[in-house]
Amino acid sequence: MSQIAIRCLQFFAVALVMVGSSFCFAQTFDVYAAASLKPAMDEIAADFMKQSKQTPRLSFAASSILARQIEQGAPADVFISANLGWMEHLQDLMTLNQAPKEVAMNRLVFASRSSVPLQPELPDILKRLDGGRLAVPLIASVPLGLYAAQALQSLGFLETLMPHLAQQDNARSSLISVSRGEVALGILYASDVASAPGVFSVSDISAQLHDRVTYQAIPITLQGAKFVDYLLLPQAQAVFQKYGLLAP
Repeated sequence: MSQIAIRCLQFFAVALVMVGSSFCFAQTFDVYAAASLKPAMDEIAADFMKQSKQTPRLSFAASSILARQIEQGAPADVFISANLGWMEHLQDLMTLNQAPKEVAMNRLVFASRSSVPLQPELPDILKRLDGGRLAVPLIASVPLGLYAAQALQSLGFLETLMPHLAQQDNARSSLISVSRGEVALGILYASDVASAPGVFSVSDISAQLHDRVTYQAIPITLQGAKFVDYLLLPQAQAVFQKYGLLAP
């Protein structure tokens, strides 16, 4: 074989490697999702990967943290927020070609390691706390914390309970505190309680006491658009509901 032929073969081999690498790279994309969606999103992402051969790389945190990371240039292809305010914040800062889509809803509950029902009245809450703490995410920024503060304010309990609040980074952190018995009570998403053995919903919190708890997803790149569409298909919606979330 001539030297020219060998060089040509070498060139084509390198080109194939480069194309293959680009193809593999294109098969992975980044999804930034609210921490409270983790159990459902882990399963949905696995199902999507089997069907599409594309791999969603999931990052979970409070919607406020994720929005700020994307604002600062984090390479997200999809953003799923548990709060409309943070979705609107991101839309105001970025030129996005598509509108967000509502993919799921949630509700709030008082939760505890004890299954004894709680009367959602201040004396009973203070009695159950017995000098202990009430776990909530940060009430000034994290969606669950914002909703919890709205509910407590509507009930007229917020000022009295402020010294008892154990404010944490996100919904999952509050769930962990309740599940470990580090706090007497927590205000959690019903979906988190449904996926946590040993944690019980002891009182519902009326949806009329706070803003609507909704999850919106927006594709930031074209690659993320197919995944957002997938979240609305019956098979993905069934997984959301399996983990205690509600249909939009």
